[in-house]
Amino acid sequence: MAATLLACSVSSAQSAEQSLSFDLERLETNVGRGTLLVGNGELMVPGGLSISLLGHYQRLPLVLSDGAQELQVVQDRATALLAASYGVLPWLELSAQVPFVLWQQGDDPSGAGLGPLSAQGLGTPVLQARLGLLSRRHRQPVDLSADLGVGLPVGTGLALAGDAGPRFHARMVAGTTLGWLHPSLEAGVLFRPTVRLGGAGVNTKASSEIRLGAALATTGKGLRGELAFRTTLTPQVSMELLGGVRFPLLVGLDAFVLGGPGLGGALGTPRFRVLAGVAFRSEPPPKLSFIDENADREFQLALATPTPPPGEAPVRPVGTWELNALTRSDAQEPSAGGAAHEPPRPYQPGPQEKLVLRGAVPFAQGSSELPGVVPLLDQAVLRLLEQTSKGLVIVEGHADTESTDTSNMIISLRRAQAVRRYLIDQGVPATRVRIRGFGSDWQVSPKPATEQERQLNRRAEVLVLMETAEPVTTQAPPP
Repeated sequence: MAATLLACSVSSAQSAEQSLSFDLERLETNVGRGTLLVGNGELMVPGGLSISLLGHYQRLPLVLSDGAQELQVVQDRATALLAASYGVLPWLELSAQVPFVLWQQGDDPSGAGLGPLSAQGLGTPVLQARLGLLSRRHRQPVDLSADLGVGLPVGTGLALAGDAGPRFHARMVAGTTLGWLHPSLEAGVLFRPTVRLGGAGVNTKASSEIRLGAALATTGKGLRGELAFRTTLTPQVSMELLGGVRFPLLVGLDAFVLGGPGLGGALGTPRFRVLAGVAFRSEPPPKLSFIDENADREFQLALATPTPPPGEAPVRPVGTWELNALTRSDAQEPSAGGAAHEPPRPYQPGPQEKLVLRGAVPFAQGSSELPGVVPLLDQAVLRLLEQTSKGLVIVEGHADTESTDTSNMIISLRRAQAVRRYLIDQGVPATRVRIRGFGSDWQVSPKPATEQERQLNRRAEVLVLMETAEPVTTQAPPP
């Protein structure tokens, strides 16, 4: 009888306390492309994989107030997050996040009529599908995606890491590139079970909310900066500002550190938070369709093949000396008969060669740097890698007439070399890439009147050839 009375008294005391069971964390990281907190509308290419592991510290994420005093239910909290994303289709990317509560401490919550907290636990796993709506890879003005996700109700509620039921989120993300900056915006909504915390004058609740965010990141391959702003609209408004850096460790592996303050009374908004971790990303060259030369002359620039007059000698094979020539002096030396040789002609495929891709890469004035994303080169890589040994690519650099002949010849060769380096970096064997520089001899617009016409002359022509019967001859026959 004594044991029964004791058990009943303990059960009555526990029922008087409200058991906390909701997910306190409101920070969902971005797994794929973009900054750590806000995406940029881009999707991973099919076959692309991104994995990240981070540690996370928060200060005072849960403070309850009855008007007279504050109860710091959670003073310090440390969590970890494992996330992964995979590109399935050109318009579909799938991702998953699994958080863990490693340690947390705070005041005794019984003063607010709340039960004790667990120091560790499993967070709410989140599954997400990212749908691509617009893409700058397809020459559209911005990258735009829609994210649809679900949070599974398997988290540890007593550790403030799991809701009583499933949660859903939907958001739109847009981004673009402005020089060396990459801005992005997002807007979304989170639907979650409503939990009301009451007792001793406390009346706070966790409910569905609207989320807005903006981010600004620098581009490049070395040290990069990130700055993100997020605000949450519920019955209470909260805002957070996080900034930091991302830097490479190995090929495909980056490390990052971010931190910043929070402001507002919404549950889960800390005074400040700090994040640090590593992220690995590997993507194959994207599969892209052929580019319409009439719709986009910038990337698909085909030179007309003139009909040779009767009796004209056929185009001779490409000589090795021409692939590395820096001047045209050898080509223009007069012959024994006193007639000057014409400049070398652009390569024309022979009857045993199949031209599967032809286009041009534009360059800025006086520059031999590739202009960012070049879908033509990614398509060339795919065409060459589909053929184990028979594919060949010929790169021919060109320049405008705004400099001397020697300078034009040098920069045209450097442009061809820049394309060659990119192809080799993407896995194309160096023996299957041939380059030549033509200076300003073969212009698309001989008398350019506008900047657009001058840009057409600053280019590198790319020809992808496949053998049909005999191998492609790229060297002059021995004497």
